[in-house]
Amino acid sequence: MEVLQPGVEYKLHNFKSETEGQLIRFTEKTATGYNGGTTNEEVITMLIDRMYELQKKNFSVENQCIIILLKNIRVLLKKRLNKKIDRVSKYEESNGTSHTYDQ
Repeated sequence: MEVLQPGVEYKLHNFKSETEGQLIRFTEKTATGYNGGTTNEEVITMLIDRMYELQKKNFSVENQCIIILLKNIRVLLKKRLNKKIDRVSKYEESNGTSHTYDQ
């Protein structure tokens, strides 16, 4: 893995290749809004799906544990997002502003 922009953009190397890879870009908050990208939740959901597919091919207790842990991570990310939305809503209510959230 290569960090191109900490917390936002990464290059993941292909298996057995240091030159080829895939770019992963997360959404980024800016002064004027948001730059497009994926979310932590999408990456975790992708990993859950991958582990289920690997589990179909060759069952292992470790794969099952990984699935459970990834699902727990997804729950925690949802809780974190809900707390943030609540905090922003309370702030906006006290200041008479509003914001819509895309998920």
